[in-house]
Order: sequence, then C-alpha cells, then structure tokens
Amino acid sequence: MKTFDTHLAMKIVSQSTGGFSYDTLARAMISNEKIHDPQLILESCRVFCLDLEVRGIVKRCHKCSSSQDEYFQYIAH
Repeated sequence: MKTFDTHLAMKIVSQSTGGFSYDTLARAMISNEKIHDPQLILESCRVFCLDLEVRGIVKRCHKCSSSQDEYFQYIAH
C-alpha cells in the first residue's frame, strides 16, 4: 500500500488558486498516482488540510460553510 505523499499534496495545495476542498485535493492526488483505496486518501487529505489550517498554511473559507464540503484557501508566505 502506498503511503500518503505529503510532498505531492503540498505541491498541489501551494499551486491552487482560490478555494479547494480536501475532496478536490484527493481527486488530484488520485489522478497523479495509482491509488487503490480512494476512501483512505480522502480521509488522509482531510487530516492533512486540517493540520495545514492549524499551522497557518491554509485558512478555512467560512463563506462556503453552506456547502457540504470544507473549503480551504492557501496562504502564500
């Protein structure tokens, strides 16, 4: 089983424009790699985005809170 690629995930996040959901991040990672367990990568992306939020690398888009997905926005440093 392939482990979660934080380098690839951070590359995708840092190149994003506008808001993104962890679901979108998971789909981008699945399309870039051969993933056999999409549910596991989805949960890993969720945890990754929440960790980035705590560290101040992304912020949650509260104006998108009416959606079922959680949206984040990359904060360029």
